[in-house]
Amino acid sequence: MADPEPPPDPAPFPIRIVRDPKPPLPPPDDSEAANIPTGKRNDEFYKAWNEFLIAEPKRAKTTSRALKSIVEERKEVQKTTGDGLQIEENAAKSWEQAAVECKAKVAAIEEECLRLNQKYTDAMFNLEENSYCLQSLGGRFPKAIDAPPWIKRVEDIFEKPQFFIDGASATDVHQGASGDCWFLAALMAVSAKPSLIDRLCIARNEKVGVYGFVFYRDGEWVYEVIDDKLFLRVGDDDDLEIVRGLDMAKKEGLVLKFDEEKLMKMLQKGGEALYFGHCKSEETWLPLIEKAYAKAHGDYFAIEGGFASEGIEDLTGGVAVVLDSEGILDKDRFWREQLLQVNKKYLFGGGSSPTGAKGFVGGHAYAVLEAWEEGDLRLLKLRNPWGEVEWEGDWSDGSKLWTADMMTKLKHTFGDDGVFWISYLDFLKHFPSINRVRLFDSSWSVGQQWTCCQIPWTVDYLDTQFKFTIFERGPAVLVLAQPDDRYFYNLRGRYLYSLHFRVYREGDEEGKYIVRSMHNSGNEKVFTRSVSAEIEDLEPGTYGVVFKVTAVRSTVLSTAEEAIVKYAVDRKEKLLQVGRRFDYAQTKGNLKAMEAEIKRKEKLESREEVKKEWRKVRKMNKQERQRARLRKQRVKEAMRERRKEFVLKQRVRAKEKKEKAKTKAKAKAKKKERVGSANGQDDVQKAGHVSPASVEQSVTDEAKVSAADGTKDNEAEDKSADAVDPGDEPNPTATPTETRKGPTDLSHGLENLSISTETPSTKRSTPPCSSLAHDSPSSSSDDDEEDEAYDSPISPPSDLEDNDFSWDSDLDAPVSSSSDTDSDRSSVGKHHRNSGMGAGKKAGIFGEDPWQALCVLGLRVYAKGEEPVKVRVVKAEGGS
Repeated sequence: MADPEPPPDPAPFPIRIVRDPKPPLPPPDDSEAANIPTGKRNDEFYKAWNEFLIAEPKRAKTTSRALKSIVEERKEVQKTTGDGLQIEENAAKSWEQAAVECKAKVAAIEEECLRLNQKYTDAMFNLEENSYCLQSLGGRFPKAIDAPPWIKRVEDIFEKPQFFIDGASATDVHQGASGDCWFLAALMAVSAKPSLIDRLCIARNEKVGVYGFVFYRDGEWVYEVIDDKLFLRVGDDDDLEIVRGLDMAKKEGLVLKFDEEKLMKMLQKGGEALYFGHCKSEETWLPLIEKAYAKAHGDYFAIEGGFASEGIEDLTGGVAVVLDSEGILDKDRFWREQLLQVNKKYLFGGGSSPTGAKGFVGGHAYAVLEAWEEGDLRLLKLRNPWGEVEWEGDWSDGSKLWTADMMTKLKHTFGDDGVFWISYLDFLKHFPSINRVRLFDSSWSVGQQWTCCQIPWTVDYLDTQFKFTIFERGPAVLVLAQPDDRYFYNLRGRYLYSLHFRVYREGDEEGKYIVRSMHNSGNEKVFTRSVSAEIEDLEPGTYGVVFKVTAVRSTVLSTAEEAIVKYAVDRKEKLLQVGRRFDYAQTKGNLKAMEAEIKRKEKLESREEVKKEWRKVRKMNKQERQRARLRKQRVKEAMRERRKEFVLKQRVRAKEKKEKAKTKAKAKAKKKERVGSANGQDDVQKAGHVSPASVEQSVTDEAKVSAADGTKDNEAEDKSADAVDPGDEPNPTATPTETRKGPTDLSHGLENLSISTETPSTKRSTPPCSSLAHDSPSSSSDDDEEDEAYDSPISPPSDLEDNDFSWDSDLDAPVSSSSDTDSDRSSVGKHHRNSGMGAGKKAGIFGEDPWQALCVLGLRVYAKGEEPVKVRVVKAEGGS
């Protein structure tokens, strides 16, 4: 809850305080104002933290209280059967242990200071030397700080300082310049039950100036020891002026003479001189406990803004919830069972409506001090942490409803002290949120178990669950919580988590749940410190708790790694302090082991991903080689067919040429026969020198020449036709005359011819007779052209390529993987070389910045009985 600015302190005359020029406050440099990087970001904490602590001395494990606590906590985690811290104890045991340690620490300091005759100075939270007591790791100061305040010890501020005067009371509380009204409202609620205040301040020595306090945090009590230095509004070196009729706009007025020493003394003495919370009397318990609470959370800035319910929980160890007043079903029952139990079973506070009305400060925290009823009249007593500004409706100071009898009954006096009475119905009307804390005593036992889970992007109940066993019938309170991020704000990372759970009887997780979480410890929806549920009568047995975590990733927050790198040099002391607190909180759930396990799994998955990609590549290469063989075989078979066709054409051509040669030979023989017949018997006798054997030999030689001419140019291709069936190929040793009968038949046809033996010189030169006109020169020319056609060689088959074939998807389509068509061999190799193992994996919906949500959370179960509740975690495979 954002606190409104407190009102200015009244003064009898306007005073302007002019300080000497001082260096201005450094601008905030936290994660919200940082330049957020783009691309992949690492959400791990321990990788960067271990690098920051690379030179940490080993002795720090025994001398540093914070580091010693971390080491001890890790040992406890290793002893448990689960994967996080497991505790089973009486509800008061943790407080007792913290109280013993706190008293021992105060006693040791007291002894040392008395021996050295020195007042105690807290080196870890030294207001004078360490600006980090005011500002956060990111450099933010409380809103009201305009310059570093002055510092003095308690004895220099108060004339007769006393820690308590007649005990602590709500009227002691007055808010200072800090916006921690929620914490002061919690203090007022606690102060209404004196035994609770006494449990906070364990040990003190006002003379030495050492004070020890205990606070409840993350399921256990912790202690803080402080000195008595406090911040002042006015310092010794401030120049003061008393101005009458001051015009703030024009900065003009009448400057009056005054005793500066007396004025300075007046402004630096008493509770009202303090910068932060104070008592108007000489009491010191309020500013000192406020300082100790600020130290427990790192600085004063850390305690600005909050919910009174969570403040009461930190001061009492109870269970805090925020109730919606409009959601109360039976208002009479709520009054009877809860509000009437204020300061007994419960403590209450309230958050006013943001708008404010009838004297209420908008969005402000108030404490409920008392509930009273008589007949139908129901009244509540409230107080404003400011110590002024009160309710102006019915039963307010000065209301006509007050009578002397009622003022006596309620022990009320009028005055602007911040205390007022209000009716129950008006309270519900003007306070939309009611802060309630349930208290526990030594009759309760508590069991708790912490763990760490991977939170998926989708929201649903996780596979991991808690189981708890109670042994006695009675009331039970269940709390599912995550570490309070108030004391390590800048290292919490960019994920915010809200929690929810349901309770089932063991074995009936699919059936009807017994109860579910209905209320948060605060009023935030995105981040919930804890959620809880109460069961007034729970039977003994074992129960299962299933839960879901809703994660939101901020776009303006830095990761823990980015914050460590950013502040490692300039703010190393503050980073060491905050980082160790964060380490201690996250060790409860063994976050370090979870991060290591995730890295191991990611490494294995990355390797498997690369192996998978390379197996895919090998399969693709095998398919490519197979297709290449098939394409080559396709070309080879097509070329075989072409060569076979070519050889057959050659044979046909050779045969046709042989037939043509035979026909020409016969034609020539007939021509000669006709010529011989026409020229007479003499010419025939002259031609007798031509023997039949020579004619037959001539025809055969001509056929051989023609066949050789037809096959000469393609002899090499014919030899390379390795796929041609040997039965279809010609016999390489056979001649054309051995494969054809033409010449032999012709020789038999010429045996009976009379061949003239006349020499060529006696041959008649007269032209042929007209009966041989068909043997004219034109006919001879046609025959020559036809011979040329037969003599021309047959073109051999040209080589084929893949493009010469029709598209075949089984052979010509590109090879692709059936599991991922977007991946190929080149991309896998490139990713593997440039980005390391597993870089070929798809980025998903988050692009280059993957979802990396890890949440540490724990379940606390309170139950009546001597035997502690047993709580364990049933971890799902994968950590979710």
